[in-house]
Amino acid sequence: MFRICFITLFILTGCRSTQVVHLNSVALNTSGPIAINVKSFGGIVTILADPEVSGVIVSANQHEEGLGSVPVARLYMDCSTYVENGPLGETVYVVATCEDDPLHTVTANIVIRARDIHGVTVDNERGDIIARGISGPVNIQTRDGNVLIVTPLVMNEQVLVENRRGDIVYRVRSESSGLIDATAINGEATLDLRNGNAVILPGSSGDHLSARFNDGLNPLTMRTVEGNIRIHVVADPVGSEPMFTAEWISW
Repeated sequence: MFRICFITLFILTGCRSTQVVHLNSVALNTSGPIAINVKSFGGIVTILADPEVSGVIVSANQHEEGLGSVPVARLYMDCSTYVENGPLGETVYVVATCEDDPLHTVTANIVIRARDIHGVTVDNERGDIIARGISGPVNIQTRDGNVLIVTPLVMNEQVLVENRRGDIVYRVRSESSGLIDATAINGEATLDLRNGNAVILPGSSGDHLSARFNDGLNPLTMRTVEGNIRIHVVADPVGSEPMFTAEWISW
């Protein structure tokens, strides 16, 4: 298990201040495709498949929002990483906790990079989640943030995304498949299928989409409240539209 050491940066905007504490990056030795499992008390979680990375690199920082003068530098959060071997290969676990934040002003921004990511599980109490270039099953839960999944790889396994007060965007290549069950309370659930075939199933409406594309039986279950669900099945999911910008990266 690996932990910490930190550098502090202060950002002042008007009467508000943000204290950023950078934790040391951790490099993990892994072999073959790996699964990612993240549990965080809140913040931005970014998971990127990077062909230039050897093993897995985990970076994290702490953001603390405040009013008035800059607070004294202090590390509130703890971030640990470890690897476990399973029947399907290695899983990298990242756990971020914060035991002393009664006003909920502290968040953890986590970036995970690996060469080949097959399987993503994220349990985030609040904040954005980005997964790019991944494959395999997906299980994501968050609130008060957006979920963005985009990959040039074929996705034909189970996907579960649950959100509250935020959007869900799912962009996959045209050879992917799925049985969609998507509900966006006080929002819209839509399918943009530019390649392949789709059947809209009974019960679909503006805020609920029930459909099957490319004859898929793998469940795609998505739920949000006060947000929209956008499912795109396109030839070039990464290059056709810039779904990701530097603003989504934690630093």
